[in-house]
Amino acid sequence: MSDVLAEPGLTVHAVVRNRVSERALDAVQGVGDGLEYRLVEFGALAAVVTDAVDQPPESDVLRRHGRIVARLLRRSSIVPLPLGIVARDEDVVRVFLEGQRVPLLEALEYLEDGYELRLHLSARTAGHSEDQLRTVAHHVYEQLQRQARAARILSEGGSERLLSAAFLIPRSEWIRFVEQVSDWEGRYPAVRMDVTGPWAAWDFIHVMPAGLPATTREDP
Repeated sequence: MSDVLAEPGLTVHAVVRNRVSERALDAVQGVGDGLEYRLVEFGALAAVVTDAVDQPPESDVLRRHGRIVARLLRRSSIVPLPLGIVARDEDVVRVFLEGQRVPLLEALEYLEDGYELRLHLSARTAGHSEDQLRTVAHHVYEQLQRQARAARILSEGGSERLLSAAFLIPRSEWIRFVEQVSDWEGRYPAVRMDVTGPWAAWDFIHVMPAGLPATTREDP
């Protein structure tokens, strides 16, 4: 899809289901707070777009993209797209939706009613060997992994950070997940356990239109 990322036109933030009812569509329309966005529809899919701005400050672009994705996530299951995907016009967006229809529908099914939560485990106190603390970190990860729809280790082995992991959790279970992390921290006070989120499932799905160069994404 070489027409994408040509010149400033439409920034594509995410893909959602194209709901049949007008009320459902209205629920994901963006209004207020300077975050006006609209839907470009094609069959069962809709892309969430805003008018691209030529050479805005990078921090503004990142902030706006993250806020739009966060707002969408509160209203619908979504497939978040990497920062910086720009299409020339709505026809190009529809070509993307048509060409990626099957993987996008599969992604929406996989992410239905799910949140991503990230867990960062780090050493809190001295007096324990690094091996002991890493064993605790992996044990906690493995126990929490059992109740997640999916989980993956993002990084491990830093000087202070023992392990960072992402979990795909049903929306109805995310508060319970946070409470369980707190319970584990109570059992192992030498390890600090920080939960962030809920986020869109950045670490479990990656959709890139055909022909696009890799886009570096910063964490929301």
